[in-house]
Amino acid sequence: MNRRVTAAIIAAVLALGAFVSIFIYVRSADVRALNGVAAKSVYTVVKPIVKGTLAENLGDSIQLTQVPAKTVPDNAVIDLSQIQKKVASVDLVAGEILLTTRFLDPTQISVDEVPVPKGMEQISVLLAADKVRGGVIKAGDVVGVVFTMKMTGGQPYTIPGIGTVTPDGDNITKQIMHKVLVTRVQGGITVTPDEKSGGGAPASSVMITLALSVSDVEKLTWAQSTGTILLAVENPDTDDSQSQYTIGKTVMK
Repeated sequence: MNRRVTAAIIAAVLALGAFVSIFIYVRSADVRALNGVAAKSVYTVVKPIVKGTLAENLGDSIQLTQVPAKTVPDNAVIDLSQIQKKVASVDLVAGEILLTTRFLDPTQISVDEVPVPKGMEQISVLLAADKVRGGVIKAGDVVGVVFTMKMTGGQPYTIPGIGTVTPDGDNITKQIMHKVLVTRVQGGITVTPDEKSGGGAPASSVMITLALSVSDVEKLTWAQSTGTILLAVENPDTDDSQSQYTIGKTVMK
């Protein structure tokens, strides 16, 4: 009987000791956390990231890392939704903590500009990157403006090169301007004259400023309000003599 009592007392003492040990450990953890020793999960750069990279394209260039809580800046990225649809405003190097302040809206990042020719006006258009060579464009480029609209109404159209057609909801497309000078670019990928186009991560939208005559400004404004436009980047040898009105009948003939 005495052995059973002794065993019970020993078990109780061991249990109490375990409880005290756990209590002391938890209290110590709390103290460490208060002292800034506790770890916090933040995103860090593990591979160099170039200016203009879209947050959605960071891929394996970043990783979630445990770092001492007291070293974590208030603007550290702990969730990628914090920088969604933004681009890196500077080059980032391996080892640094990813910061929300280093990412901006695409329209605020890449700014490139050339002088406006005498007698010209400037007008800006905001286009998705896939409407302007994947967002790869720079000030000084020349572009063609391609316009598409839906044909409506019951009256027949007489279309040069096609003939008379009756609107049936078909679209009509025409390159309405050629050799238009780009004077300013905001967003997208800008390249210097000696760099090859391509690569990188385009912004989701690009603000393009064009130099146009008064009549062409009016024409472009009407086109934007009536249908859709895209810009085709041209070169000095671009041949625009084959430009035509295009409808479904033209494409499928």
